[in-house]
Amino acid sequence: LFRSDQIRNHRARFYSLFYPNHLDTKYHSINMNIVQENIDALNAVLKVKLSPDDYKPQVDSAIRKYKKKVSMPGFRPGHVPESLVRKMYGKSVLVDELNRIVADSVDKFISENQLQVLGNPMPKPDNDFDMNWDQPADFEFAFDMALAPQVNLTLPPSHTFTAYDIQVDEKMIDEEIDKLARRFGNYTSPEVTDADCSVYGTFREIDAAGAEVENGLSNQAFMMISKVSDEAARNKFVGIKNGDVVVFNPVASIRAEDEVKYLLGIKEGNVQDYNKDFRFTLERINKVEKAEFNQALFDQVYGEGAVTDLASFREKIRAEIAQGYTYESEHSLKHEIEDVLLKDTNLSLPDEFLKRWLKFSNEKITDEQLAKEYHQYARDLKWRLIENKIYADQNMQISKEEIESYARAMIMDQYMRYGQAHMLDEEKLKELTDRYLKNPESVQRVVENLSGRKVFEYLNQMVTKDVKKVSHDEFVDIMSRHMQHHH
Repeated sequence: LFRSDQIRNHRARFYSLFYPNHLDTKYHSINMNIVQENIDALNAVLKVKLSPDDYKPQVDSAIRKYKKKVSMPGFRPGHVPESLVRKMYGKSVLVDELNRIVADSVDKFISENQLQVLGNPMPKPDNDFDMNWDQPADFEFAFDMALAPQVNLTLPPSHTFTAYDIQVDEKMIDEEIDKLARRFGNYTSPEVTDADCSVYGTFREIDAAGAEVENGLSNQAFMMISKVSDEAARNKFVGIKNGDVVVFNPVASIRAEDEVKYLLGIKEGNVQDYNKDFRFTLERINKVEKAEFNQALFDQVYGEGAVTDLASFREKIRAEIAQGYTYESEHSLKHEIEDVLLKDTNLSLPDEFLKRWLKFSNEKITDEQLAKEYHQYARDLKWRLIENKIYADQNMQISKEEIESYARAMIMDQYMRYGQAHMLDEEKLKELTDRYLKNPESVQRVVENLSGRKVFEYLNQMVTKDVKKVSHDEFVDIMSRHMQHHH
C-alpha cells in the first residue's frame, strides 16, 4: 500500500535534523490517533489509527471530483451517477486518500514533536492490510522509525593534530607549465610516433600462443604513450606507424588501474583477471605541438593582460599550486579531526533500520553493495551529526551572498581548469551562476559545502597543531599509508 515515494519526506536528507525528544507522545486530529512507542534510544514505532471521520470527507470530495471527469457510454460527461463512480473507483480513491492522510499526519507529528530522526519512517514488514475495503471502518498502520543518537562533545579535543606545510618546488612548476603548453598547443598527426604522442587503436585479448581469444576482450581507445609506466613496454610504442602492431601487458605496464579499465573496456570485474598480453593495432597518431610562451598563451590561460611575462606566469602558477596544496593539507587535517571526534563521541546508529531503509529507498542496491559500503555510509552519517551539533551550538548562519559567492567561484574554477577563463566575462558569469542556483539541489549542495567549511574553520582555530614541512611526494606517501591503515 505505501511506497517509499508516497511517504512524504519531511526532511529529504538525513542531515537536516530537529532537536530530539525521546518521550512517548501522542497526536490527535479529530479521531485520528498517532502513538510513538520507543523500543530503545535509537528505534521507535509509530502507530497511526484512523476512523471513518478522518478519511471519509476527503474520499467523498475526491469521488465528487472524479464524477466531473468520468466518461461512460450512456451518460453525458460529468453526469455519471455518483453511486456508479463510487463502485468503480471508490477503492482506489480510498487507498490514495489514506496514503496522503497518513503521510501528512506522520510528517506533521514528527515536525510538531521536534523528533530528530534518520531516514524516513517505513511501514513495518508485518503490517496487516487484509482489510474490508468495501465497508471500511477503522484502520491502523505501523511504521518503524529511527531516532538520531545524542551527540555529546567536549571541545577542544585533547589531541595534537598534524598540519602539513607542503612545499612547492621548481620541478612542479615546470611540469605544470609543460601541461599548459600542451593544453593550448596545436594538434598534429605525424606519420611516426615519438614518446610525446597519443595513439588510437584496437586492443585485443590474445592467448599464450599469440592467437586472438574467441569472445575475448576487444576495445578501441586513445592512449598517451607517456602513461605506459614500464619503460620497456613504452619503448615499443615509439617509432611505429598506422597499421603496426604492439604486443604488451597493459595491467603490468600501466600503473593507473582506471586507465587500464578504460583502455581494455572493462566494465566490471577484477582488472587482475586480465594480467596478460594484449595485441594493440595502431590506427591513428596524434601529437600536440607545445604552445610558445608568449602573451597569447598568457592571455589564454589567465585572461587578457593578467600576466605579462614568464616570471609572473611562473609566480601565478606557484600560487595556484600552493593553494591546491593548502586544500590537500586541510583535507588531511579535517580527516584527522573527524577520526578523533568520531572516536571521542562513540556514536551508535540504528544500523539494521538504516540498512533496510537504504534498500527500501533504492531498489538497485544489492546486499553485496550494502555490506561493502555501509561502513563508510555510517561513518559519514555520524560525522554529519557531529557537524550539525557544532553548527547549531555555535549559531552558525549561511547568507544568500555566501551562497552566490561560492557558486560564482566554483564556476570560475571550472572554466580556469579547462583553460577557458578568457571566455568568462561578468555578464556570462552572472548568467551561469543564476542558472545554477535555480536548481534547489544545487543550492543544497552549496549549503552542505559551506556549512562543512564553517565547522572546519571553527575547529581549525581551536585545535592544537604540530606543523610539519614536507614535499608533495612525502605528503602523498604519508596519506597513502594512512588510507591503507583505514582500509
